[in-house]
Amino acid sequence: MTTFRLEKPEEEVRRVGFVLQKQGIHERIPAQVGLNIDVSGSMQNLFSGGIVQSALERVLPVALYFDDDGRIDAWVFSGDDNMSAITQATADNYKGYVAREITGNRDLDGILWGGTNYGPVIRSNLVTYGLLEEQEPEGFFGMLFGRKRDVLGEETRSGVPAINYFLTDGENSDIERAWDLLEKAERAESQIYYIMVGIGSSDFTFLRRAAEAFPNVGFVNAENLGNFVGSDDAYEKLLPAELCSWLKHEHEGEDDDHD
Repeated sequence: MTTFRLEKPEEEVRRVGFVLQKQGIHERIPAQVGLNIDVSGSMQNLFSGGIVQSALERVLPVALYFDDDGRIDAWVFSGDDNMSAITQATADNYKGYVAREITGNRDLDGILWGGTNYGPVIRSNLVTYGLLEEQEPEGFFGMLFGRKRDVLGEETRSGVPAINYFLTDGENSDIERAWDLLEKAERAESQIYYIMVGIGSSDFTFLRRAAEAFPNVGFVNAENLGNFVGSDDAYEKLLPAELCSWLKHEHEGEDDDHD
C-alpha cells in the first residue's frame, strides 16, 4: 500500500508553498490548522496499519507553512457526545504521535471505537477558536426554561483564520445537529474552513451536501487513504482551489480592516 513518511519537513513545506503559488497565493497567509480524526470502530484497521499516522504526517507540513507555531490542533471523535481535544502535533512530537496520543492514550478509553457523530467535535472546534459562545438565557421565559443560546461570531480569538481537516470513513448519526452548527458558522461568516476527507466507498451524503451548500466546506474523497496521502498530488488535494480562494478573501478582508 502506498503511504507517506515525513522525513524532511522543510522540503515538504516548500512543496506546500509551490502548490499555493499555483493557486495564486504568492505570500504566506497566516492560518491555524486543525485535524479532526474519526476513531469509530470501522477506523481501527487504518490506525493499526499506520495509515492515520501517515495522514497526520502529510497534514503537518501544511501547518508548518501556515501556522506561526507550526502546530496541528487535534481532536478525536466517535459516537454520542464522545470526543476530545488531544495534544497538538508539531515537528518535535509527530513521530509515533498516533500510537502515543490516540491508540495508547488511556484517557480516551471511553471514546475509541464507537459510532460516528460530527456535531460535538465541530462544536469544540468553534469554541476553541473563539467562534462560538454560549450566552445565558435572558428574560422571563429564558430564565424559566434555562436554555443557553449559541452565539457565533466572525473572527477567531487570534484573528487568524482556521483550516480544519476532517478524516472520517462513515456517515454520521447526528445529521441535524451537525448541519445546524455548520449553517450557523456559515451565516456568521466564521473564519473556519473545513476540508472533509471521506475515506472509503461510502456515499458520504452529508459531507457532499455540506460541501455543496456552504462556501467554507470542501469535500475530498479518499477511497484508499494510504494511496491518497502517498500520492504526488496530495497537497493539491489538501489545498483545493475553493480553500485557496477563501483564504485570499479572508486575507484581503484583513487588509481592508487595517486601511
